[in-house]
Amino acid sequence: MRRRRAAGWWDRLEEALQTDRPLRVLIAENHRDLSDVMSQLIDAEPDMQCVGQVSDAAQVLPAARETRADVLVLDLMLQGGSGLPLIEQLTGAIPKLRVIVFSGLANSEEVEREAKRRGAAAFVTKGCDFHILMEALRPDATAAPTIAPTAAAR
Repeated sequence: MRRRRAAGWWDRLEEALQTDRPLRVLIAENHRDLSDVMSQLIDAEPDMQCVGQVSDAAQVLPAARETRADVLVLDLMLQGGSGLPLIEQLTGAIPKLRVIVFSGLANSEEVEREAKRRGAAAFVTKGCDFHILMEALRPDATAAPTIAPTAAAR
């Protein structure tokens, strides 16, 4: 007797084999207006797709699993808690997920070191041009530099 395969298994396999599928981006940002703008900019990129937006720390891991995001744009100041402890949780639970921290914290150098120590792929400072964030999201930008607003203005 032949066993039935698990629901969704074939879909996940087909998705993994597709080389031209868009990069799936999840946004975790507590400012709804900023999140909406990022979503529109991501969807305007031909190689990216915004797969969801969350604003609460408790929603991030379940949303990342549900949407099968490739990349997470993570604000560190979320409703319900800091995004910093989530980095280790996320990269431990979903090893292929790239976490890009998008932060407006004033002490960004210290926070950046801690975020990268916990597994963030990149740290982009709020206030920079959005094209810098878009470039940091792409897989070939695994060593994306930290971008401060002053550097982005040059």
